[in-house]
Amino acid sequence: MAAAITHNIDAVVKGLTTYQRIDLPKAARRTMHVLGFQIARKDVPKYMQEVFQNPNNFTLRSLTYKVVSNYEVHLSFKQNVPKGNDPARYLYPVTKGLPGNQAYATKFTRFVHSAGAASRSEYPIPVKENLSKNSYGKVSQGEYSKTWSGLTTSLARSRSKSQLDPNLSFGGQKRKLVGFNRNNNFRYFSKNNSGQIFMGGAVQRPPSKGSLFDTVGAGIYRIKSDNLQLLFTYARQQPTVPKIFDYYGFVGKQVAFRAAPILREALR
Repeated sequence: MAAAITHNIDAVVKGLTTYQRIDLPKAARRTMHVLGFQIARKDVPKYMQEVFQNPNNFTLRSLTYKVVSNYEVHLSFKQNVPKGNDPARYLYPVTKGLPGNQAYATKFTRFVHSAGAASRSEYPIPVKENLSKNSYGKVSQGEYSKTWSGLTTSLARSRSKSQLDPNLSFGGQKRKLVGFNRNNNFRYFSKNNSGQIFMGGAVQRPPSKGSLFDTVGAGIYRIKSDNLQLLFTYARQQPTVPKIFDYYGFVGKQVAFRAAPILREALR
């Protein structure tokens, strides 16, 4: 999401005194700091609140700035974040002036694909009424983490005490071995549009005719005893999003409006 936005300061320079012309490089650099801070920390976050529905603080604080010369400041969105999703990537499809409008493939979607729970032409869509929400009314990150973990760890079958490893220890101490009844614990499984069942980090054998796994539709489920919840459905093609974020147009207007007044103030 890089583009050059320039502003001609000739009108300001023409009226400068000799002393002000000498001080111009330093004043210009101060202007870049003030302008970058104003746009990245104040103007764009306020604009985001106008165009997005309940943006979280991470998104609102995702634009950064760096003064690289007396006359240049770089604005960029955070990317390669260790947790969550990259703002630079999930804002790209909704930004006006950029090609493509396919929704960003989240880390959860990429996990589902790489793990083999679904094909790369299937995209998990949250069933929001069955998932916990955060304070912004969106599916909480914890739900994605629990589902991710559940799909890789849920046991397809119960385990008796005799089936457990007697050498298993924790903190140097032997563990007390008890059996595992799968019906007493939440389990997670995925069924893709081809009918393939993924559970416990692996593709399972085809379900028996008429069984629960055979009769449910495609999606990601959570089950405990007889309580079955559909958490995600599978879209057969990548979702698209509307281009509602006029980032470049907005920033261009802010530069045109703010640059000259800030420079004049810095030259006083």
